[in-house]
Amino acid sequence: MATLLYVDDEETIGRLVSRYFSRRGDRVLLARSLAEARAALANEDPDAVFIDVWLGREKGTDFARWIAEHRPALLARVTFVTGELTGQDADWAEGETVTRPVIQKPFDLATLAGFIHDAGSRASA
Repeated sequence: MATLLYVDDEETIGRLVSRYFSRRGDRVLLARSLAEARAALANEDPDAVFIDVWLGREKGTDFARWIAEHRPALLARVTFVTGELTGQDADWAEGETVTRPVIQKPFDLATLAGFIHDAGSRASA
């Protein structure tokens, strides 16, 4: 059983992710904003962290930077989720080098599950 944090302002997607992984026996923490995501990490050490790039007026990359500063051991477990173009030079990266994996929306939930295993491998490397 894994614990994952899924950060996305789209409530429908969050519910789908939660339902799918809960049925698999995993524990799902949902956050719809950066404040909720930071609060979720106050007492949790998730096996994988999935962050939507665009969270309304907030950016998931800001949360990744916060993780790097405040919870650096979790950074290897971060995977971005986006409906935007992906790649190292994508506009959403604002000139930053994207060193985290990126999943393109719409995604297959089984594919997302593979990233939980990969996040654990990255964290222990």
